[in-house]
Amino acid sequence: MIKFFRKIRQNMLTENKFSKYLIYAIGEIILVVIGILIALQINNWNEVQKGKLKANTILKEIRSDMVKDLELIEELKPYWGREIMYFKKVLPSFNPRKEIPPFEGFDTISKISYSELFGYDMPFRSSKSAYDAMIADGNSDLIINDTLYSNIQRFYTFNAPTNENLFEILRQESSNLNYKYAHVIAYKPYKNISDLTDEYLIADLNIYFQSKNFYYWRTFVINQESLKDIISQIDKELEQ
Repeated sequence: MIKFFRKIRQNMLTENKFSKYLIYAIGEIILVVIGILIALQINNWNEVQKGKLKANTILKEIRSDMVKDLELIEELKPYWGREIMYFKKVLPSFNPRKEIPPFEGFDTISKISYSELFGYDMPFRSSKSAYDAMIADGNSDLIINDTLYSNIQRFYTFNAPTNENLFEILRQESSNLNYKYAHVIAYKPYKNISDLTDEYLIADLNIYFQSKNFYYWRTFVINQESLKDIISQIDKELEQ
């Protein structure tokens, strides 16, 4: 093809048809430019498709982590809620800021153990390997849905650290209680916790269980709602 066009040019120059040659040369330049533009367009389209496939892979991995989070929440939520509601039952003066629905077996409880009174359950720690990998690889710009990315980012940079910080505060409060009331834990002067008469202990336990109640609400209720909403957004994005 190149030899063909070259031969035409040579014939025109030989025949001294400069004006025709000029028109031909301009046309040839235009064809070359059009070819380059088409090639660039195809290349851009290919890059966009590659980016979309990569973004979908990332979103699927993040979704998988979030599903694991929901499963862990469903596993831990009853234990934290049960302890708080049991405490309210044996010590009616306790007034949780966020109500917790009764759990199975709640009506049959008659007392709360000392370990439940001064301890805490397993913390919720979010699975964030997919998000961390996306940030480390510099692929966050592949998620072009700004609202979706903003919600994902908020969950992993605010919700997840907040959960861990709240648990550390709770763990410290529990440690302080165990140290301050070691004699109560060791000698168990109250047969039932509902028989508590130490006003300082009652006040400290009220504060501690308010903290547990806030951790329950912030970690399990709010996170559960956020995760379900983000997963729904991811599913819609993957369908496009």
